[in-house]
Amino acid sequence: MKTSQAEMEQRMLSILKADARKSMLEISRELRISRITAKKMLESLVQSGKIRNFTINTEDDERDLVLVQLTDMKKIPAELVVESFSLVDRTYIVVMYYENLLKVKDIDIIDVKIAHRRLVSSNSGRKQNVHCDYCGAIISSSPISITAEGRIYYACCPNCERDLKRRLVGLENTEKTVVSSM
Repeated sequence: MKTSQAEMEQRMLSILKADARKSMLEISRELRISRITAKKMLESLVQSGKIRNFTINTEDDERDLVLVQLTDMKKIPAELVVESFSLVDRTYIVVMYYENLLKVKDIDIIDVKIAHRRLVSSNSGRKQNVHCDYCGAIISSSPISITAEGRIYYACCPNCERDLKRRLVGLENTEKTVVSSM
């Protein structure tokens, strides 16, 4: 089954979300495409805005944060904001470092929550247009991710997951047999 461009981009995004420092060579091997094709795909994702930035998070970036709910963001200096969310009730949640809370004055604060630590999920985000690597069906809900031999595979259901794992173990054993017989 031929993989669509959108699915290849989705798989590249999953790889980069797991480790944005991977080389083009490693990414191309995981996707089973040429290094040049992988490089062009990455450039296209950046140029289109699907990839907005490459970020490094340090331990200090994830400690001692406050979540402030407020009605107007205009009075908060942009350099104090770590993240912000516009809510459907037309209020905002602003994430900032605890020590910067005292620098914010004359704003209508609805609520403040102090977070000891921010836990960043290893979830690789939304996946669209992904096919099951076992049966080939388009996955309409969240796919089941399987990592084997440095490559990410997707399954549509627990049955395909089980059978795909068996197939991958079989391939691994075949590769070992071929290598050992040489």
